[in-house]
Amino acid sequence: MERLRSEALPKERRLAKRREFVRVYDTGRKHFSRYSVLFVAPNGLPHSRIGITATKKTGKANVRNRLKRWTREVYRRQREPLGIDASGLDIVVNVKPNAVTTTFEDYGRDLTRALERVVTESRRTP
Repeated sequence: MERLRSEALPKERRLAKRREFVRVYDTGRKHFSRYSVLFVAPNGLPHSRIGITATKKTGKANVRNRLKRWTREVYRRQREPLGIDASGLDIVVNVKPNAVTTTFEDYGRDLTRALERVVTESRRTP
């Protein structure tokens, strides 16, 4: 039987430490969308990394975790089609509280549009 390849986001493709998030907040550009705010900064690596935050204003832990799972899933699905990995970016997604009331489809469309803007802008600016 053929082993299935894991589709999980490897640890080296995630932002985990506070100083990594702070660097992106301080040096990166802000992109607003309906359900999230994206902070983007070049990382000097051959691949992109993502960090996700959802504040307690967003809701209880189960709601915040669901929104973070949705964000990871949209990012995972769009990484290849948008060529995000080739850009070498650190992306922090801050989920807005109004995302609680939306569906996965609407949230996914909104985040995909934001990621498209991020990638096209990163290709324009050196």
